[in-house]
Amino acid sequence: MINNLPVCRAHWHDIPHIVDLVVGPFADSTIGAWLVPDEHRRRDILSAVLRVWTEHALLFGEAYLLQDHSAAAVWLHRYGPLSPPTGYGERLAVACGEYVDRFLHLDDVLHTHRPDGPHNHLAFFTVAPKPYRVRRASTLLATSNARMGQALLPTYTEAATLADRDLYARHGYVPLEPFTLPDGTTTYPMWRTPGQRRHRDRSSTPPAQPDQPTPALNDLPIRLILDTSAILAFTEGSTAVGEAIAKVADEGCLFGLPVMCLAEAARSVTDTDRLDLLVNHPAAAVLTVDPLQWKTLAATHRAVGRLDTAGALLAAAGNNCRVLAEQPGR
Repeated sequence: MINNLPVCRAHWHDIPHIVDLVVGPFADSTIGAWLVPDEHRRRDILSAVLRVWTEHALLFGEAYLLQDHSAAAVWLHRYGPLSPPTGYGERLAVACGEYVDRFLHLDDVLHTHRPDGPHNHLAFFTVAPKPYRVRRASTLLATSNARMGQALLPTYTEAATLADRDLYARHGYVPLEPFTLPDGTTTYPMWRTPGQRRHRDRSSTPPAQPDQPTPALNDLPIRLILDTSAILAFTEGSTAVGEAIAKVADEGCLFGLPVMCLAEAARSVTDTDRLDLLVNHPAAAVLTVDPLQWKTLAATHRAVGRLDTAGALLAAAGNNCRVLAEQPGR
């Protein structure tokens, strides 16, 4: 018997460990062989693609590891339409070469069967073939499910094997209609509603989201303010901004988005889906200016020359925290 290993939030420096964990079973699978028929190049190509999606998950989702790096869970927040990784087509073409069309075809198949409503998506889940594998899997799955459940959203994943399907079922996932991957194998989509602990419903229709109130955010401290440049950088895939807000969320705190900075960013943002994703982040708080502080706002505006920057500074002063700026001096 072993004690449950601690689960930790993954960060940028953990990406190589996650990729190494996931690529092993992926390269040995029939879908991996279909994607890259050349077995000598398969692992390298799959690793490159997995890195692209793991980086994306650390910006627009979360990832968790057992402390000994023997298991990994990679989640994407699909609160609304989620854009592909920055430069995805170009990066995929470079990584996959002549096999790029196979990866795009797989993307299309998975997208077709994925639920449309807001949910958290367990994109990758893998456990190294060490002793107590089932217990390790259960520890990581239970902990990351609990973290995802804080957003009061359903979770979704695809099980590649019947054993995986049974594992998810023991943790409250119910099966949806299976579908066939391009290599001819069957995958088993699974759906879990917030707070669901055991298999109850075998319907192919995702259970309705329970009518539960959103947790109050008023009592949570704001630890970081994003100015216009940081907001724009996030929509462009900035790893620095993604890491900063992930750290704030890890601490059970909030990051602030001054409404004037959002309005200014919206004027030039190229990816409105990512802007919506940022605003709808569970740790985000959209901040307005107290009308009684208009004189202070005006004075700050005169000093810095930009109304949105003045709003960010005022928000930082009011919450006793710092401003994150991707362009120093703004």
